[in-house]
Amino acid sequence: MIKMVLTGLERLEVTPLLPLEAPKGKVLTNVLCCAICRTDAKMWEQGHRDLIFPRVLGHEMVVQIFNPKKNQAQGQEANPEPASYIVWPGKSCGRCKYCSKHQENLCEEMEITGFHSDGGFAHQVILPEESLIPLPKNMDIHVACFAEPVGCVINAFEKLAFEKQDRLLIYGAGTMGLITALYAKHVGLDPLIIEKHENKIRRVKDFLEYTKISCVKETMENNFDIVINACPDYIALCQAITKVDKGGSVSFFSGITKNEHVETNLLNLIHYKEASLTGAYGMKKSDMELAVPFMQVHEKQLKRLIQEVVPPEQAPNLLPRVLTGQSLKFILDFTDRSPNRIKTPPLSSPEPPRPSPHHPNFMEAFGKQSLCCRVIQAISPLSDILLSDARAKMDDKSKPLGALGRIETLGIQMSQIQNSLTPAIHQKNLFVFAGDHGITEEGVSAFPSEVTGQMVENFLNGGAAINVLCDHYNIDMKVVDMGVIKKFSPHPDLIIAKVARGTRNFAIEDAMTSPQMSRALERGMEIFLSAHAKNPIQMVGLGEMGIGNTTSASAIISVITGISPGQATGRGTGVDNKGLEHKTKVIERVLAFHRPNPFNGFEILQKIGGFEIAGIAGAILAAASKGCAVVLDGVISTAAGLVAHTINPDIQGYLISGHKSVEQAQNAALSHMNLTPVIDFNMRLGEGTGAAMAMDATDAACKIMVQMASFDEAKISRTSVSA
Repeated sequence: MIKMVLTGLERLEVTPLLPLEAPKGKVLTNVLCCAICRTDAKMWEQGHRDLIFPRVLGHEMVVQIFNPKKNQAQGQEANPEPASYIVWPGKSCGRCKYCSKHQENLCEEMEITGFHSDGGFAHQVILPEESLIPLPKNMDIHVACFAEPVGCVINAFEKLAFEKQDRLLIYGAGTMGLITALYAKHVGLDPLIIEKHENKIRRVKDFLEYTKISCVKETMENNFDIVINACPDYIALCQAITKVDKGGSVSFFSGITKNEHVETNLLNLIHYKEASLTGAYGMKKSDMELAVPFMQVHEKQLKRLIQEVVPPEQAPNLLPRVLTGQSLKFILDFTDRSPNRIKTPPLSSPEPPRPSPHHPNFMEAFGKQSLCCRVIQAISPLSDILLSDARAKMDDKSKPLGALGRIETLGIQMSQIQNSLTPAIHQKNLFVFAGDHGITEEGVSAFPSEVTGQMVENFLNGGAAINVLCDHYNIDMKVVDMGVIKKFSPHPDLIIAKVARGTRNFAIEDAMTSPQMSRALERGMEIFLSAHAKNPIQMVGLGEMGIGNTTSASAIISVITGISPGQATGRGTGVDNKGLEHKTKVIERVLAFHRPNPFNGFEILQKIGGFEIAGIAGAILAAASKGCAVVLDGVISTAAGLVAHTINPDIQGYLISGHKSVEQAQNAALSHMNLTPVIDFNMRLGEGTGAAMAMDATDAACKIMVQMASFDEAKISRTSVSA
């Protein structure tokens, strides 16, 4: 038997479980299963004011009372299956004024399992006997792990006055937001969820379709009878106040990010509307008891909120994923029923663990001291240390909250990237990576491959759109020959990094050999690092040129995101309807032939990539390793970003999507990386044109962050800029 012990920040250790003995008033229980709550993950990362190391986490558990004498006598009929229990995680004093008013969740001396005492991340746990709530014998134990979050939702609704068919708006489509919507339907309300992240909406599509609950990114509707914030975004709480109807209720259900501020003009709306603002914290034991019949009725729906049921030993690896808020519920199963435990209904977009860039196979392929290995290991995820301060600084500018839209987001992101509240861009570079593709032999392009070399000559002569834009925006531009068939004369704006004269036809063989893939990736890294060493770059744009490369990009995006070749394939340089149909069939045939691993970016590049795509991916990884913002262009550049993201997801915070391409595959790739394009000019030129425009917008965002006056500096009353 084992237990998972939190011995310090980000240190969850699997250790043997020594024999336990329950003191008077408590019982020794066997843990059947225990869900991982985001609170567990936050304590793993940040600790907690009530947490003393070492501690066994876990409070969303199902247990049985330990009975060592069970079934000892041979020849006797086996005892019936012992009763199972859910656990109210609190231990209240029973004496204070809150306990006397049946508000024990507010007890002055509250102690919580998994905080003050060891919890359910173990085969056995000692619990207060009065905390056990029996389950019906036919209750699914994994669904029963939802008793605590369901109880929290019930506690919140007890404080709201509502009638059937009242309109309810919920901010956040995480597990708690979805349970809130499900319970709202259960009591006769009409719920609508707002979730700003497209990838999260896609992940919970199965649940939303099964329950017929509506979920949108934003809504222009208002005058909701009830609004509940079920996410930590303080902006959601601000918007909740504007969305609630006169006489309506706002439930302050989820705690919000610390050290933020809410404008007083928003608070005044509560006064003008005579709206009520109610807090909801935890739940009472009676709320968990009420959760049981609800879970019985909605067992099939709740099963769709289970991301995966796993062996307990996986807990240390799962906590970082839970912390991102991008997963649903992971449940640790201690019953040892089978090697794979219990399979739950698949989600629309399952998210298996991604291989680490430090995996031994990676080391073997490149060598520990290789440039590729050193660059990838040097990448650190974006820090959130300055996030609250950056948001507060932007919100305090002399403007209505959020009035500058994406410019505000860009300014905040640049503050994070540069770890400074005064971000500045002194050096902007843009590289146009070029390469030819053997796949053009399959007739997938409306233009011959010779056009690649002709366009490179045009870039070098200064006659292309990207030349005009880079001159206009004061961006240093270089063209990189990664694998163009044509041979070029030396030119000051040309970097020769040719791996080969075009890739091979990946309809019949790998696009490149393994050494070629490694060389292309590392040459992309070298190109950025060399320029950065001469003059440190704060922002780099990445464009491309290569006839046939939309076929490669579409195939890459189809593999990694899981969309079909039909959904991924676009017209590229302008193929007609018949050409589009043919191009789609080629990609279908290619993917059936190669079957690349969607979580192995190196394999994807080798089998179906392009030299210029590999070069861009290498440059992205190198830029992220140096803390440089990376601006992607259209679908090709985005596909390269997707490969780099697959190799090391820590690059995500450094990425900026320059523009929305007309190529439909780009949307799936951006959703996968949780990126939103800066501009949408209906462009499809490539070259880096959209990236150049977005680089200028990002530069402007930095200047807004630094130069625009705050309300106090401008001596403007905040009430004069009313929402």
